[in-house]
Amino acid sequence: MAISTPDPRRRVKLPRNLPRGRRLQPYSRVDAPYFRSPGFFLRVGGLAILVAVALALLLLRAWSIQVLHGPQYASLANSQAVRTVDLRGPRGAIVDRHGRPLAGTIARLVVTADVGTLGTSNAHGVWSPSAEGARALRVFAKVSGTPERTLVQRIRRSVVRSPFAPAVVLPRPRPGLTNYVQERASQFPSFKVIAEPLRSYPRGGFGSEFLGLLGEVSQTELGTPRYAHAQPGEIVGQTGVEKLYDSILNPGLVHAKVRVDSTGHIAGPLEVPKGKQLPTLRLTIDTRLQKAAEKAIEDGMVLARQNGNHPTGGSAVAMNPNTGAIYALASVPSFDQIRAANDPAYLTSLYDPAKHPERPTVDRAIAGVYPTGSTFKPIVAEAALSAGLITPATPLLCSGSFVLGDTVFHNVEAGVYATMSLPTALAESCDTWFYRLGDLIWRSNPAQRGQLIEDWARKLGLGSPTGIDLSGEAGGNVPTPSWFQKFNGYPWTEGQTINLSIGQGALQASPLQLAVAYAALINGGKVVRPHVAAAVIRDHSVRALKFPPVRRLKLVDTDAIRSGLYAAAHDPGGTSAAVFATFPIPVAGKTGTAQAPPGDDHSWYASWAPYEHPKLVVVAMIEHGGFGATAAAPAVKEIYQAFFHVGSTAP
Repeated sequence: MAISTPDPRRRVKLPRNLPRGRRLQPYSRVDAPYFRSPGFFLRVGGLAILVAVALALLLLRAWSIQVLHGPQYASLANSQAVRTVDLRGPRGAIVDRHGRPLAGTIARLVVTADVGTLGTSNAHGVWSPSAEGARALRVFAKVSGTPERTLVQRIRRSVVRSPFAPAVVLPRPRPGLTNYVQERASQFPSFKVIAEPLRSYPRGGFGSEFLGLLGEVSQTELGTPRYAHAQPGEIVGQTGVEKLYDSILNPGLVHAKVRVDSTGHIAGPLEVPKGKQLPTLRLTIDTRLQKAAEKAIEDGMVLARQNGNHPTGGSAVAMNPNTGAIYALASVPSFDQIRAANDPAYLTSLYDPAKHPERPTVDRAIAGVYPTGSTFKPIVAEAALSAGLITPATPLLCSGSFVLGDTVFHNVEAGVYATMSLPTALAESCDTWFYRLGDLIWRSNPAQRGQLIEDWARKLGLGSPTGIDLSGEAGGNVPTPSWFQKFNGYPWTEGQTINLSIGQGALQASPLQLAVAYAALINGGKVVRPHVAAAVIRDHSVRALKFPPVRRLKLVDTDAIRSGLYAAAHDPGGTSAAVFATFPIPVAGKTGTAQAPPGDDHSWYASWAPYEHPKLVVVAMIEHGGFGATAAAPAVKEIYQAFFHVGSTAP
């Protein structure tokens, strides 16, 4: 093979540029075969794939950040520039059974301080005013008449609760002061007058027996199941339905927003979200009947004074005997609901026995417990009837006295001497007849020591709380031999059973408990659960609240008890006939005159109406009011007049 050799004398002139502006590139004839080989194209293709994959991963990651996780990252970014401010919001309304407003929300003017401009918080979260802030506080303290120390303390409490919220430094400013601050806003740039929600009572100071009071939730309360829904700083119900239904009425704190700068200082206005529709709690209370019941107790106390007694208070319960719905719950004396909600000094004084020895904060209808007197006799009668110890026609002697050993038990009417059946004994309220019934119960089983009476009293709702949806209910006391021995240091004897048979001794019951017992005697044995709440209303939908009965009892011969209490209100010898004999609605009821030394006797009346088809059970008691027929019974009559829309009828 011949190999050509280049001629060194040959000169070839190459052009600087190729056509169309292309420049010449170096070219190696040695590498030419490789650039056209499969290996070259394989490497170039692999490199292209790697580049494409890398670009795809970058695009996929960008899409993930922008689309999939965009809202999350945006929220994180915003949270670094926006802080949540917890503000107190309005509470749900409370209305009566006819929709009449009882409690609502209005706006109250308060003066707030801008925490960020007046000072800063240290690493431990303790706020202190700056030099300029201290000067502003001193000026405002002089203008408002509030000590500077008090203003600082209020700001510090507010900062602990919500660091960026405006601190309320004057919760109840004078009207003139709010106008002064608003008109001179440039002089007080760190203080503003704003509106804060406040509980309102359209019906005035009425309803202290069941509405209840509000207050800031305490650390102790935050640890209880009832306030598990609450947060520090919230205003919660402390008593009444405000407390029992706080989880419904209290929507919680309003979470507003405020923008801050990189140093954490406020850099924008407070942004308050639009409020949501609040629920309304509808009660079973009838406003008109409630006011009538309160007046009736006051009138009963007036009658007691006219009769020479010294009443200290009174109460009444008006209840549906079939459902347990409370239509009226009166307690006298009471307190001004509006003033208690707005005047801390007045509220504090209510709990001071030196200033208010009459204890107006005690709801006597549910927390007052007393010996029941003769209103207990129908319960004793049912105990004996159910045990088969007597029948409605069993004759027992009603005499001037009953002797047990060395003890003589007297009757109110000393000259009486007649054999009576159960209905007559109830109508005339013969004590010695029931003494003999108590003696019969003891002798039927001496080993039980008269426990039959206590058992039936508890079955009918005495001796323990009824479970009403209100705070502060007392359980009362149905004495047992073991309790008596422990409390008094000596054993229960037959004489204790004799005394208990007419509702005396260590027996203690509230008007509400007695109302529940009488309801069971006339509704077929259903021990109802009394309640004042009826339904929750949300966005035009009504959810009825359910209160199933506590228990159902098998009663015996209750017709005899009912007929005896009807005769008591209508027959010439009946203990309350002078009050109800001419009343157009047939009432059945039992008077009670309970000994309460050293004061006058307690005056009781327990009843229902109409007699054949009961719609209402009413129990009233006047503390130290004397005879049941002269104070409590007339008060009950006034309540029936209001319920049945009956005009005044002279007895």
